[in-house]
Amino acid sequence: MKRSALIFLLGLSALPAHAQEQMTPDGFLDLVHGRTLTFSSMIRGGEVGVEQFLRRDLSVWADRSGRCTYGRIEIRGPLLCFVYEDAPDPNNCWIPFYDKGKLLVLSQGSREVQRISDISDKPVVCEGAPSS
Repeated sequence: MKRSALIFLLGLSALPAHAQEQMTPDGFLDLVHGRTLTFSSMIRGGEVGVEQFLRRDLSVWADRSGRCTYGRIEIRGPLLCFVYEDAPDPNNCWIPFYDKGKLLVLSQGSREVQRISDISDKPVVCEGAPSS
């Protein structure tokens, strides 16, 4: 079995039992390209940060403090991975999925689930954010 298939199966087993439907990374990027998403923690509640998907391979992330970083987006099989300029961990990967009509993402590292609480056309506001 290929490693990406094994990661996919392990990721699915970590999804909550009530998860309805997995979304492909390409499907996720189709939905979010050019948009800004607000991520909220399912465990702690409250906003984690916002991310603007400038291109299919580039985003800008702003945490709750407003600190921004650019991220390179990579698709690795069923995983959507982000390599940020200030935290170049190549294993910052997520599985997007729907649960009862809500869009969520599951971290492959921490197993944290975050809910997309808003999708808008508003740009991320931070000094020096790229526009394309």
